[in-house]
Amino acid sequence: MFFWGKDAVHPEGNLLERTGFAKRPSLGLQGTSCYRLPWEKGAIELHGSFAGWIGQEGGGFFIRPLGRCVRWLDSAPPIPGQWPSESYASRADEALQSAVGPLLDWWLAHDAHVAQLVGPQHRENCYRHYQNLPGTRAWLCPELGRAWVTRWRDHSQDLPRARRFGKPDSPHQKTSP
Repeated sequence: MFFWGKDAVHPEGNLLERTGFAKRPSLGLQGTSCYRLPWEKGAIELHGSFAGWIGQEGGGFFIRPLGRCVRWLDSAPPIPGQWPSESYASRADEALQSAVGPLLDWWLAHDAHVAQLVGPQHRENCYRHYQNLPGTRAWLCPELGRAWVTRWRDHSQDLPRARRFGKPDSPHQKTSP
């Protein structure tokens, strides 16, 4: 999510808007923006506190304050700062995997599009900046991050946690897609 925030403030212009997102004010938390992009018979929704895909019957979101991905049960996207428990299911099952699938497809397509627009060094710069922020959790370098997202999309049943992905003792080395 940090990387997408960096896309929004890129020196050559807002990369989210350049890739088709519409910016709108937040309905919940004030002082922030939400972004929406039509995607796979629904829409990608990005906000500082969540990212996900919503369709006519719900969707899949990563909600940062909850620290997890959830299957969103409402037809309207979350309102930043409001996560009523009856609006989501957090069980890690096939339904959740299916609900987050469009988000993962978009994530990979967006990263490829951004690399075409401004070069692959942009993600490397984002990664270096993120690593230098105080109190941040370690994340994968861009190459391993894309491989992990691809594995999550295609083979979630054997996906190790991101912090273990690509480690020498992991069965999913750097060369694994």
